[in-house]
Amino acid sequence: MLNKTKSKYIKNLSFYYIGHFSKFIKRGSKRIGFSRFSDKIEITAFKNPDKSVIIILLNKNDFNVEYNIKINEQILHDNLDSHAIVTWRCNL
Repeated sequence: MLNKTKSKYIKNLSFYYIGHFSKFIKRGSKRIGFSRFSDKIEITAFKNPDKSVIIILLNKNDFNVEYNIKINEQILHDNLDSHAIVTWRCNL
């Protein structure tokens, strides 16, 4: 964002989120369905044109959250730090 005199710019958190998304979600990607069993983590998922699946997790809490991701028969267990964002890229 630029101020009115255009002499100073400010990077909001959205600047980093959009940069993060654009690094992994490619042009032509399609948002895909998912299910979750907790509202402690925000999640979204996309399928890229190269068939890779991108899963983005956001923890907006003041505490860490453990989670599992299951894709087909594979299960991934990890911990998401408070106020962190993470992306998983899966090749199916």
